Amino acid sequence: MEDRILQKLQTFFVEANEEEKQALERVIDAVIRKQTKQNGSYIGGILQTSRKVLDDLTYEITIPNTELIQNPLKIVHGGITATLLDSAMGSVVHNVLPHDKAAVTTEMKINYVAPGIGKEFRCVAQMIHRGSKICVTEGRVFRDDGTLIAHATGSFFIIDRPNKK
Repeated sequence: MEDRILQKLQTFFVEANEEEKQALERVIDAVIRKQTKQNGSYIGGILQTSRKVLDDLTYEITIPNTELIQNPLKIVHGGITATLLDSAMGSVVHNVLPHDKAAVTTEMKINYVAPGIGKEFRCVAQMIHRGSKICVTEGRVFRDDGTLIAHATGSFFIIDRPNKK
């Protein structure tokens, strides 16, 4: 496998421009962040998430705006904004659950209200309702100038946490 990866890298570097090399470096850094447990998932590593519990019912995730998350119009891709919202809203639920429980998204509604431009994006999620089977949350994503770019609500089903093998 190492030989195959090295061959791909050699082929890549023959034609790669500086922007493509920077993008590859960001992807490699993302895998290293996951490997060293700086992020819990590869997507968290790619997004370079910085996470913070603001209080028992409020959670914040901040990500930098990089070329890896932009669409061809040079604004953050709507799917990335949705992932940020889902991650923050899910995290606020996970934050209040006992260790033997987990939560999975059952529904999410997003309103995109402004373009995702700027240096970073901050998502703040809050618990609206905590039930024994379903939690309902709200999330908002802001640009670094404070402009709201998206608002969402989400429902999360509470499940037993699978045993790790």
